[in-house]
Amino acid sequence: MNGSAHRNPSAGTSHRNPSAGTSHRAVIYQSIVDGDQDAAVQAVQAALAEGEAPLGLIEQVLNPALKEVGDRFDRGEMYLPELILAAEAMQGAIDLLQPILEASKQRIESSGRVVMATIQGDIHDIGKNIVCALLRANGFSVLDLGRDVPAAAIVDKAVEFKADIVGMSALLSTTLPYCRDTVRLLEERGLRDKFKVFVGGGPVTPEFAQAIGAGYAPHAEAAVTAMLKAMGRATP
Repeated sequence: MNGSAHRNPSAGTSHRNPSAGTSHRAVIYQSIVDGDQDAAVQAVQAALAEGEAPLGLIEQVLNPALKEVGDRFDRGEMYLPELILAAEAMQGAIDLLQPILEASKQRIESSGRVVMATIQGDIHDIGKNIVCALLRANGFSVLDLGRDVPAAAIVDKAVEFKADIVGMSALLSTTLPYCRDTVRLLEERGLRDKFKVFVGGGPVTPEFAQAIGAGYAPHAEAAVTAMLKAMGRATP
């Protein structure tokens, strides 16, 4: 997505990494924090032209910038639209760097593989889409199955994708039983121990998640943090 069409309203306020100086790295860092995808991509291109290593940019600039964004969100200093823009800016930079890494036989360490779906009977997918964007920005490989997805399709795709995690979103209370059905189907097929399962959405409560044997996340950032912890990864 074009970053200039969704410019962060707080982009004019400087929150630069104090150790970053005025280099291309500083511009990349600030562009991620500001959610400015165009600026992030242009700065990455300039850094590459001056001989910066792609993996170094990811590990030493992009990841710390995204961590700052997550920390600010947790402190209430950033809101969901800004979080989404930062994730998109991060993804734009990653999309530029990934082919170069692959050509040089280098790899970004994957955080894990996730199948995401809005459960059967529910066509609301904004929350799920936000979670998918943030997961990808945090190094997860994500298979987004879309909305109104039956339990059997979720289980089949999780197996096919060799997922580590199954994430389900529900915004209608009438669709919550389908979350339970998905977990039961995993159990019936002898697959429950192969996947970590998370549920989220407006009507989902911690008690419901616990009752069906799933993890719970109240919002997108919490979902990413919980999934990173489930995979034994440091939180962003």
